[in-house]
Amino acid sequence: MTVKAIYENGVFKPREPIHLAEHTEVEVVIPAAAPSDADDPTGWKAAEALIGFIDDAPVDMAEHHDHYLYGAPKA
Repeated sequence: MTVKAIYENGVFKPREPIHLAEHTEVEVVIPAAAPSDADDPTGWKAAEALIGFIDDAPVDMAEHHDHYLYGAPKA
């Protein structure tokens, strides 16, 4: 489940009702701030951040991505 919330006075306040039992323990993940469009109008910085993020990728993954994602035959 992804929940949008506001952080205020040390408390995360959900923007919409959440159906959880009282005192349910949750884990809050705060993503690193993405560069704004003004800082990266082409999206290239965001794309560069993805280069090499899969350490054990096959060497031909880019060329045959459909095969690795969907099991499609290699062309």
